[in-house]
Amino acid sequence: MYAKARLTLILFLLPLTGCVLGAGEALIFPTYQEGETSFPLKVEVPPLFSGNGNYGLVASGDTLYHMELRHGRIHGKTPVNGEITAIAAGSGSNSFLTHGDTLVLLSGFDIAATCQLSGTGLAMTVCGTDPVILLDDGTLQLYSGADLSLIGSFTPEDPSVTCIQGFPGIVTIGYQNGTMLSLSIPSFSETASEKANGSLLFLAGAGEKLIFACDAWNEVAVCLPQDLIIQEMFTFSETPVSASSDPEISCVYAVCPSSGLQVCLANGEIAWRTDEFGRDIFVVLSDDREKALVTEGNTVYLLLR
Repeated sequence: MYAKARLTLILFLLPLTGCVLGAGEALIFPTYQEGETSFPLKVEVPPLFSGNGNYGLVASGDTLYHMELRHGRIHGKTPVNGEITAIAAGSGSNSFLTHGDTLVLLSGFDIAATCQLSGTGLAMTVCGTDPVILLDDGTLQLYSGADLSLIGSFTPEDPSVTCIQGFPGIVTIGYQNGTMLSLSIPSFSETASEKANGSLLFLAGAGEKLIFACDAWNEVAVCLPQDLIIQEMFTFSETPVSASSDPEISCVYAVCPSSGLQVCLANGEIAWRTDEFGRDIFVVLSDDREKALVTEGNTVYLLLR
């Protein structure tokens, strides 16, 4: 089954490689399916790479799985007492997860500390080494990445925050109506605000920059979180519902609902596309642009360069 899937993907890619990039020119981003792993339940939380780059972290139901990045095998798993709603990578082997009203700090595969939140955790990001949690009432809470002590909290005037993305010393929050705010950490004072001309679909980090999209565009926009001024746009065949990029933003992987996964280069070329993974997927690209994780249903695929 695995050999057949890999051969299918290779055959699918060969004509497009020659057509778009020229005969004999190698693709410079992960496209080679090296492995796949199926989990007990559908993967509802986007996977991510661990802070030390050793594992892919995958949440399925009440368990966090640690997926090695050579063949996609599971090296360890961490069960908790409830369905995982958010995960984030800390420094080194540390990582964080939320389930219900509980925040968990992991050291490798082991639980190092837990704390109770004042509400249900919906989303999480990391500012430097410290996690910021979005609660179900719109409140943001900042915790120490070392011991989960509460550092500060912020309750926005409008509680309808849908997504958050952290950077060292700053967190950007987004509303469905397209409004984005950047807040300094730990004071939560506003440093920048902008409003996209449509409903905001996602925020994601790419090194020191922020990428995002709204439903009025078929593009992924790039900006600095400090000013939220758009610097460049990556154009796709339709509106991307999620995306991932490397820190240099040399290429953007985007999930396009009607046409699967697409990769746009900095020069504007759609260099690779495939509907091999379906429509309802997540994708995350490693910082070194050597690996990508793609989810579909309860399966996670490992792509290598």
